[in-house]
Amino acid sequence: MISVKTERFYSAHHVLQRIAKDHLLKAQSKEPGWFDSLFISISLSSLAIEAICNAVGEKALDKWCDFESCSPIAKIRLICERLGIDYDGGIEPWGTIIWLSKTRNLISHPKAHHIKYEAIITLEEQQNQSYRNMPKSKLELQITPTNAKKSVEAVDKLVELFCTKLTLDQKFGIVGDMWHSSAKVHTDEN
Repeated sequence: MISVKTERFYSAHHVLQRIAKDHLLKAQSKEPGWFDSLFISISLSSLAIEAICNAVGEKALDKWCDFESCSPIAKIRLICERLGIDYDGGIEPWGTIIWLSKTRNLISHPKAHHIKYEAIITLEEQQNQSYRNMPKSKLELQITPTNAKKSVEAVDKLVELFCTKLTLDQKFGIVGDMWHSSAKVHTDEN
């Protein structure tokens, strides 16, 4: 008989970021559905923030469960304070992280609304019908290649910043989706 043990610290931020990066690449190549890929990239990057906070918070702060209902930005600020990381919403990656949190709320709590577009256009614009674009919502206007790229980069930077301040043991499962296993052969003597 052989006994086997495996261990893994699971954090969803790994899969969320992997999918966000895959969809960013799809969007950058302008494959059909590229707007949807931008939307997916930004959405999953925004979700990865909270996953990272929960994973790091669990390892770096006592009684993290007391803070689980806080907003992602509150969690980030708490973790930054605990780890001695400077948090300044006016610089990167913090500006993009804040934007992602607000965008996450637009995605998670959508409200229907009427969108109107009115303009005075030139005869040339009327003839080539460039005015006939669908009016976009506040959320749709945020779904751009630049914002998707910034989102993925900001989340990667957040993981990097947190990991520079974590101990080697605390980094397990944060810096990478890691696992280990062992096996032991049982003999009649065991």
